[in-house]
Amino acid sequence: MVVLFWVVLITLVLLVLLYVLSFVISLKKSELLKVSTFESGFVSLSKVQNSFSIHFFVIMLMFVIFDLEIVMFLGLVLSDFSAFVGFFMLMFFIMMGFYMEWWYGKLIWVI
Repeated sequence: MVVLFWVVLITLVLLVLLYVLSFVISLKKSELLKVSTFESGFVSLSKVQNSFSIHFFVIMLMFVIFDLEIVMFLGLVLSDFSAFVGFFMLMFFIMMGFYMEWWYGKLIWVI
């Protein structure tokens, strides 16, 4: 337990030390062209932050939830029968969430 404490402490000290060191020795140029939005030389004709549809975010979030949970819990199928049953219960809840998103119209791609 004491060894784990020292490993965590040394890791945190190194993390903070390297972060501060990289901040101190980095080159900081605050020229107008460097801090401007466009560095390519083109003049902005419209506003910089164009709004985008929230559907992009919703689709990405659904991908992360459905794909990564399935990949993480796929190893449970190979361990034993109770994990096998738990995996199918998890899949049932994931599919019901997907069905609810479909039912409430969150999957309709209208911009």
